Amino acid sequence: MSIASAALCKSGLDVPPPNQVALTASSLILSAALLFAGGIDYREYDRLTRTYVNEAGRVDYAGLKRELPALKSFVDQLAATSPDNRPELFADAGERLRYYLTAYNAWVLYIAASEFPSQTSLWRFGLFRNRAIKLGGRDTTLEYLEHEIIRKRFRDPRIHFYINCAAVSCPPLERGVIAAGQTEAALERAARRFVNDPAYVRFDASAKRLYLSKIFDWFEADFLDFLRTGRRIEHPHIAQYLLIYLDGPARDALAGTPPGALKVSYSSYDKSLNEQRK
Repeated sequence: MSIASAALCKSGLDVPPPNQVALTASSLILSAALLFAGGIDYREYDRLTRTYVNEAGRVDYAGLKRELPALKSFVDQLAATSPDNRPELFADAGERLRYYLTAYNAWVLYIAASEFPSQTSLWRFGLFRNRAIKLGGRDTTLEYLEHEIIRKRFRDPRIHFYINCAAVSCPPLERGVIAAGQTEAALERAARRFVNDPAYVRFDASAKRLYLSKIFDWFEADFLDFLRTGRRIEHPHIAQYLLIYLDGPARDALAGTPPGALKVSYSSYDKSLNEQRK
């Protein structure tokens, strides 16, 4: 025990044993390491999203706007460094995907906070196709990032449950960041959360009708391609993808209904801003 610890003990204050202090210090070091990888320091983005994004994935844009310089500092890191211009900093495909998923959400969040409160929907001024963003020293767009980089390079339909377009009907924005080495776990968690939320997936067993988010309509090919290549299903149906993640009675009811007997309806997509309502 150190002299300082002995003095505190003598004073009657509670002092954790040395091994507990060492464990706490090690945990803090590990936590920092998990949030600082690939030449990107994710810690400030982690703090901002945990502060201004609630459990439902809605954003306090007024509060976030007051800390816009901190968010700008993070997207500036993304603008300078990426797997394309510094591939040696990203150990594997999981770390590269982690970067791109975070970059998409961070840039959307930054633009939405910058435009708040004048814009009630980012979909109205060509944000995704026309607004320039920068990654790894190169100008690009959110549309290119999503379709040409994230979708084409990684071919993982679960990304549709993680990237957030700042609209009410988008998947909930994740609080915090994906820790290093945890991309797979984060995508599994996002998929399970989305598929088990009645706002996005609902099955009326008596009518044999699925009510689905438009995401399953827009990107149906991504989900069916996964079933063909990843699950070896020759003639896949979207219900077979849902069954991978669906839990509880809804899963039992859907599993007991032949795909050919199912009817599918897609919900309207609410493009208004995903802001927290007071």
